[in-house]
Amino acid sequence: MSEPWAKPHLAPIVSLSCIELSRFRRLAQTRVQIDKKATVLVGANNSGKTSILIAIRNFLAASQVFGAFDISLDQWPALRALGSEWEKLTEDPASAAGDVEKWKEQLATLLGSMPTLDLWFDAQPGSYNLVAPFITSLNWDGGAVGVRLRLEPASSVEDLQRLAWRYREARHPVKDFKKQAHAWPVDLIDYWLRHPADLGCILVYRLDPALGPLANPPAGAPQGLSPKAAAVDRTKLSKLLRVDFVAAQRGFGTEEAESRSSSGTHRVGLFSNQLLKYARQHLNIATTGHGHQPELIAAIAQAQEDLDARIKVALTPSIEHVKKLGYPTLHDPQEIHFRTRIQTGDLLDHSTAVQYRLDDAQADIYLPEYSIGLGYQNLQSLSYQLVSFRDSRLKPSEGSPAAVHLVLVEEPEAHLHVQVQRIFPQRASELISPTAPEHAHLSSQLVISTHASHLAHAENFDRLRYVRRIPSPAGAMPCSDVIDLATAFGTDKETRTFAERYFRVQHTDLLFADAAIFVEGAAERMLVPLFIERDFQKLDKRYISFLDLGGRHAHRLRPLVERLGIPTVVITDVDPVEVTKDANGKTVRKAAAIVDPKGLECGNDTLNGWHPKKKELHLLAEPAEADQTWSNGNGGRVRFAWQVPVPKNGPWPSSFEDSLILTNLDWFKAIGQETGKKPAAGEVALPKVIGPLRVVVDTVLAEPDPAALCKELHAMLREKFAKAEFATTMFERISMGDKFACPAYIADALAWLDKELAPSKTGPV
Repeated sequence: MSEPWAKPHLAPIVSLSCIELSRFRRLAQTRVQIDKKATVLVGANNSGKTSILIAIRNFLAASQVFGAFDISLDQWPALRALGSEWEKLTEDPASAAGDVEKWKEQLATLLGSMPTLDLWFDAQPGSYNLVAPFITSLNWDGGAVGVRLRLEPASSVEDLQRLAWRYREARHPVKDFKKQAHAWPVDLIDYWLRHPADLGCILVYRLDPALGPLANPPAGAPQGLSPKAAAVDRTKLSKLLRVDFVAAQRGFGTEEAESRSSSGTHRVGLFSNQLLKYARQHLNIATTGHGHQPELIAAIAQAQEDLDARIKVALTPSIEHVKKLGYPTLHDPQEIHFRTRIQTGDLLDHSTAVQYRLDDAQADIYLPEYSIGLGYQNLQSLSYQLVSFRDSRLKPSEGSPAAVHLVLVEEPEAHLHVQVQRIFPQRASELISPTAPEHAHLSSQLVISTHASHLAHAENFDRLRYVRRIPSPAGAMPCSDVIDLATAFGTDKETRTFAERYFRVQHTDLLFADAAIFVEGAAERMLVPLFIERDFQKLDKRYISFLDLGGRHAHRLRPLVERLGIPTVVITDVDPVEVTKDANGKTVRKAAAIVDPKGLECGNDTLNGWHPKKKELHLLAEPAEADQTWSNGNGGRVRFAWQVPVPKNGPWPSSFEDSLILTNLDWFKAIGQETGKKPAAGEVALPKVIGPLRVVVDTVLAEPDPAALCKELHAMLREKFAKAEFATTMFERISMGDKFACPAYIADALAWLDKELAPSKTGPV
């Protein structure tokens, strides 16, 4: 066994591996794996990404920053019940003999409803002096170290009794009011809204690594804490972990007059604001020789001496006039002298302290910072904040630098150009990491929340954590959990590589959407959103990601769809094939029109391998609900849509285009009959029927028999038919208001998705 006080490694000796959040807002019970360099939180709006960052910041902040709304909604009934019990008190329980066991039960209920944050560190033997306050075994030789932070309105029966009496005193005068909505406090939650200080403080406890997420096998839920557990001095944690937070930049550019607030500080986000803060922390040094920048000290001293002399010359005449009034007196012969004290930070505290030059050829032309582009300003500001965090960490006011530095960045993509978004996680990680060899044992970790696909896809799936809204029935409290996408594909490296490359090339917004629709080709990608806008107004208001993957390849992303758990529609072709034998006895699968479905098979890999797994084509003609809908049992549901006979028992199309045509035969016939007609007075001239639309119209008019027409359309579409141009023409016609029906197999799938996303199923969004 190595000595626990061994010399530190050249690699980081402690790193944060995992956090567990409980009962904080909609994060009822959430585990987040933390990457050693950068962790990227992705997910739909209002899923809980920002709440994760805020929870970490609030638990580790130096001052109390919790409010009643930070407690998960599902804990409110138990807390309100406690308040109701306290309303019945007739005398101060602290001064009266009471049922101690009852108060202990109430204390357990109260603490069991409070938010907690568990920090799990991976510590090497050389870190013993850092983790000693938190280890639970005398035989510790490196490994997992667990720390729990818990919000505690009361930590003992005596504390609880005092809280109960304060609440009772506030509630007693209004408890009999008929209009409860106008009486404060309505309940214990309402009481805490006005008195957040009574939510108490954060206490720190040790956790048993054998019962934690880093054990083998990992624990399924956060471990319970004994009522007798002793709190640890919170200052010990500051030696182990430092947390800095960069909030989202939501301001917009403005004129220089608005670049300062009424209090005189610069607008958040300007580079000069970060520079000023840095200067005050690191450059405000006296001219006594203290500090590590002798050149700067000498320059300031000389400037201060020159300034003092110039001030004396400028003000001496006015002082001579003051002397005429008898000051200084004969008994006070001291002369007035001037001595300034220059603070370097103050030199930068004005609107034009930071300027930029257009080009080297115009050396005397400078523009103020607020004239720089927003993207450049924000990039500068973010960069300087990160550098400032690093330097503050390495030069603490006392003691040594914290072993682990966790920097939280909320939505850095605001005003950042796409090129910068792609490299931001890597560059930001470099900016917060110390470069000196003597600091190699320190760990620097980044956690980013984002809505930008370019930023998210710059990283591989190892660093992506998907924050998922858990579907809840009507009346249930909304909650979220976190999916580690590093494990989404298991050992299937081929599928994972395909997914990562597809996401980088397409920059799909799947990781931020409320729902997903996989489409077969360009025609569906263009027209399905138009049908949604026209026929499904509620669905049109949802954030839907369209993936032009080719329905037959949708199964490649099946592991990801299963893990995300968002409602998904896969619109694909039935791909009928005729199976024969060649002269050598080899099986040949050839695409065919659907004339006799009993002699054909489904050639679609997604329908064969994922769902409904019915290879004989005739079994797909009249699908039941179970054939069309798949579920993984964890809330994720997928609806599969493929072509069916039009109408029922009619001809069976095999692609989106011929299904669209057969569904709207009367429209195509009418277009053909109106060709060449001159518009009547006051009528708008109809668009000319040319290109692929002309080909379709001629085919429809030439073959009146629907079954034969279906075969003709299949042959036409397999030739050199311009599907993209046809889709564009149909898009134009539908946009102009032409009465054009959506194929039934797609309309049914969209109706299913509309129902899946109804508020009664998803909860507040």
